[in-house]
Amino acid sequence: MSFRVAMASVFVLPALLSIGAACVLGGALAGWNPLWREPELTMSEAAALKDRATMQRLISQGVDPNVPASVRAGILKSHDIVVTPLEASVGTRTPTAMQFLLARGARMDDRERAILFCLADRDDAREIVEYLEKSQSAAAPDCEHVVTPW
Repeated sequence: MSFRVAMASVFVLPALLSIGAACVLGGALAGWNPLWREPELTMSEAAALKDRATMQRLISQGVDPNVPASVRAGILKSHDIVVTPLEASVGTRTPTAMQFLLARGARMDDRERAILFCLADRDDAREIVEYLEKSQSAAAPDCEHVVTPW
């Protein structure tokens, strides 16, 4: 009897490992990964992370680059916020994401430009301030009267 128990215990571990591997492989084929979950990014989160591939995928799927979306805590601020993708792009401190969005349908009117300028100025994002100054001949806005999302 002890020989049978010993042989069974030798085959149990490989059998369990085989079943686990089959589940992982089957899940991968179906687009599911049991080992981790990666949450979907919103357009604003992708802009805050300079994730151009996700921004392009979302635009291709019909997501409007002008609509405010949530940004989870830890990406831009220590709490959840709702901002436009252009506003979120200020958090990168470089105009890369902003230029990407503007080239793909994001609109920047005078009000939005003032908000972006004031956000960049308050966050000391010099490259964005310079980009906004170059792209508009008007004087810098008075930031005391501009309401920023944070």
